[in-house]
Amino acid sequence: MEFRELGKSGIKVSAIGLGTWQWGSREWGWGRHYGKKDVLDAFEKAIELGINFVDTAEVYGRGQSEELLGEAIQGHKEDVVIATKVSPWNLTNRRVQKAAHRSLQRLGVDVIDLYQVHWPNPVVPIRGTMKAMRRLVQDGSVRCVGVSNFRLGKMKAAQGALAPMNLVSNQVKYNVFDRGIESDVLPYAKSEGISIIAYSPLAQGLLTGKYSEKNRPSSFVQKMNSKFSSNNLRRLGQFQQILSTIAQTYGKTPSQIALNWLLRQENVVAIPGIKKPDHVVDNAGAMGWRLADADAESLERAASEIRFDRISALPSILRAVMK
Repeated sequence: MEFRELGKSGIKVSAIGLGTWQWGSREWGWGRHYGKKDVLDAFEKAIELGINFVDTAEVYGRGQSEELLGEAIQGHKEDVVIATKVSPWNLTNRRVQKAAHRSLQRLGVDVIDLYQVHWPNPVVPIRGTMKAMRRLVQDGSVRCVGVSNFRLGKMKAAQGALAPMNLVSNQVKYNVFDRGIESDVLPYAKSEGISIIAYSPLAQGLLTGKYSEKNRPSSFVQKMNSKFSSNNLRRLGQFQQILSTIAQTYGKTPSQIALNWLLRQENVVAIPGIKKPDHVVDNAGAMGWRLADADAESLERAASEIRFDRISALPSILRAVMK
């Protein structure tokens, strides 16, 4: 198992962790396909394979994700690094502290290893939010502080407001199709010793090789994503062939190739969403080897040549809701 330091915190986390945003979220298409036993078994498989990093948030399943994770970690509290997030409507000094203590109760732990601001709130000064974060660290409720979905300017502001404590991470969307952070956020994070926690590292399943124009996803979340339209899936044909060829060369799955591509960046850890044990086994196979530069460049070039339609997801949403 490969471990990386979370920022400058001294905390070591597995390079691939567990994303739990759909745990307990029936309204987002999770409950129809997977159950509580599936995710609990998936967590046990992760522990067995040495994966120790788990990410959740108070908003996921309206607290149900934290509660389910709290149940999963019974007997494993010393084996896991838990990250959770405070919602943007709870960013005032007082509300941050209340939200943190509610998360502690749902998780059933005494300390949150990584507490993150889920999204910036333009009407709440970051200085007050980070003051509350410092206090949580000082009173032992939180070990270290991160942010999520912060662009460079806001990330710098958060870092300055948190001083003299270190900002350890920024959790952002990052995969071979979504590379916007590479222009500024990623290089700045590298220079400052800040970890990038990559969510949606498999582009909601688009990089698993499972989907095509003839095999479209059924989940509500994916139907909302315009990348899964018939036209966009048709455009993926050549890319999927290249991804599959590279995977065959290494004896790996497309998902493992996509995740390993991310892990080439030394300050990046990935948190693919997991709902079943076989998801964990597949993800773990992305570690312990390295994609050659030529293959990484081939994958990047193929991805950059795709021009996705930026169509509205509203028609898909309405169809899904009315079913």
